[in-house]
Amino acid sequence: MSAQATDEARYLAAFEAAERNGAAHDPTWLRELRRDAMAAFTRAGFPTARRGNEPWKYTDVRSLASTAFVAPDATEPLGEIDLSPYDLPCPRVHQLVFVDGRYAPQLSTDPPSEGERASHVFFERGDGPIVGRIAEAAHYDVPLVREHLGKHAGAAAGAFTSLNTAFVRDGAFVSIPDGVSVPEPIYLLFISTARPERPTVTYPRVLIVAGRDSSATVLVSFESLGDGAYFTDAVTEIVAGPGASLRCITLQRESDAAYHVSTTNVTQARDSSVSSVTVDLGGRLVRHDLSVLLAEPGASASLNGLYLGRGKRHVDNHTFVDHAVPGASSDEVYKGILDDDSRGVFVGHVLVRPGAQHTVAHQVNKNLLLSDGAEADTQPKLEIFADDVTCTHGAAVGQLDPAAMFYLKSRGIGEAVARALLVHGFVREVVDSIADDAVRQYTDDAVMAALRAG
Repeated sequence: MSAQATDEARYLAAFEAAERNGAAHDPTWLRELRRDAMAAFTRAGFPTARRGNEPWKYTDVRSLASTAFVAPDATEPLGEIDLSPYDLPCPRVHQLVFVDGRYAPQLSTDPPSEGERASHVFFERGDGPIVGRIAEAAHYDVPLVREHLGKHAGAAAGAFTSLNTAFVRDGAFVSIPDGVSVPEPIYLLFISTARPERPTVTYPRVLIVAGRDSSATVLVSFESLGDGAYFTDAVTEIVAGPGASLRCITLQRESDAAYHVSTTNVTQARDSSVSSVTVDLGGRLVRHDLSVLLAEPGASASLNGLYLGRGKRHVDNHTFVDHAVPGASSDEVYKGILDDDSRGVFVGHVLVRPGAQHTVAHQVNKNLLLSDGAEADTQPKLEIFADDVTCTHGAAVGQLDPAAMFYLKSRGIGEAVARALLVHGFVREVVDSIADDAVRQYTDDAVMAALRAG
């Protein structure tokens, strides 16, 4: 048996054990979804950076695949966790917290009442957001979960998506009913304790469904309490109904020894708008796959990203925007800050399908290299099969302006602070694209803290 086959066999054995021990009360459709996903994973195996495998050309996951990660002990008490470093600066927030993959009700807000928990009531409200657990929604066979879970990020999204789906038992389910506007942020917090004695794996899952003419801001944050090695395999599915307005921010601050692989799939209906902001400040090896399907006319997507590399960190962002119909628009800005011996990868693919006239699509990737050892690989791509479109793309790799550094230092500002100020100015465009004041301030503080730490 090859080493790669052995790596995948570990996950198959863990899957079979989990199915024996915890799947008896799950609905048939969910068990079948998991079984099909594990079959897809075992067929595909972990991706390799071999010649011809373009999606993984720049990213080698052999060290991830060969590490014997184990599931956290579900019987172990969570213990006391201080969430004050992760508090949003706003008086009210809809908050759902998971620690090492387990729901933490004592750290979450707005949990279902005992009466709601024992019925469909919590998942049938129409006057406000539903911020609940996938496990409970699946148990009560909530139609939206059965309809959408695994349908937008399926086997075609890749081996890591299949692996996540094979182990999905819980996660965050957010539903915004038709016509509902949610003024407060919805905060989904996934915490890893990152204990050094055992490398663990978790499978965060998020499903967001926004109804017709609804509006909400959702922050998904990945945080670490320790410095140990672990693996986060995350999947988010977002469905924006007609006229819906969604603002989705992902903040990743994993430990410097962590592997973080995430897939986000967005499907947009007529006249919907989705703003996605992805901020990567941690991790050892980080890979994001973001796919947006503009399925009906009038849909618009704004994709913004920021990634910080230091040490030997490897950050790889792949985006795919599918203009499947006429009259949709997309705008994409990704910026990288790379120091020491880090490496940043950006591959952006915009597809304009035949007949998708009046498409407007813009894409740009800019990278700032702060050391001779840092490396940026950038590959923006337009694939256009319609003639009446407005499409642009561009990429740039540069260094800090010596004149600007000299000016700040001549005003008595130390070199480290001057550099942080200039770098912050470079990424400010991405942070400022966050519309919610509290989430923008929280994200900006996280970025500044990461820059100062460097």
